[in-house]
Amino acid sequence: MNTYRPTKLLESAEEVAMFVERRGFLPFFHGEIEDFSLEECVAPRYWFPDDEEGVWEWKSAVIAMADCAYGKFYRQKACWVSMAWFPDLVNYRRQLYPLTADEARVLDVLQRNESLLSHELKRMCGYTSARSAVCKSTAEPALAVEPSHGKKRGSFETIINKLQMSGRVLISNFEYSTDRRGNSYGWGRARYCTPEAFFGTDRMQTGRTPEQSRQLLEDYLIELLPTAERAAVQRILG
Repeated sequence: MNTYRPTKLLESAEEVAMFVERRGFLPFFHGEIEDFSLEECVAPRYWFPDDEEGVWEWKSAVIAMADCAYGKFYRQKACWVSMAWFPDLVNYRRQLYPLTADEARVLDVLQRNESLLSHELKRMCGYTSARSAVCKSTAEPALAVEPSHGKKRGSFETIINKLQMSGRVLISNFEYSTDRRGNSYGWGRARYCTPEAFFGTDRMQTGRTPEQSRQLLEDYLIELLPTAERAAVQRILG
């Protein structure tokens, strides 16, 4: 079975989930490697459909159905990675991207709360103004850290993207606002958590050194993407 391309254009979240597990890596948007993204594998009508769910609504369903991780893992852009390869990607990436002080602080807040919606994590880490921080609290009190004083070195978006690229944070779901009738609307808010919280610590163990994980991944991707330049394959790794 060809794992590089689907035999036909994908037309449901179930088909995407099966393809993710079969191929191992599926970026959301088209990039430098041809036929490597969801954008190129899904029938065009599902990108902005008028009366049915499309790729934007499928994201949470694929996370739930496939044994995979989702986050900005590919050049700081969204990508699904199956659990056949994600622990090794994390094992390699964490030594490749040492934590900065600001990243460590945001990660600490997330670890202490297990999972948080993007706006909750941003507020609790002090990346919102005093005016915008006045909002509804969550059902359970969240654990924040003492706000740091002075201007922070990086924006929240930069930090959360780096935490995903380093394999320390993933997106576990997208949650939507609902109207009085219970209908969802708007863009889904990302819920962040750590790989250990989402999959369990045991499943994230590889028994390999970071370099062994890198070599394993590179060998697989070279086989998976036979027409891609070696430099492009290596950029998938980080």
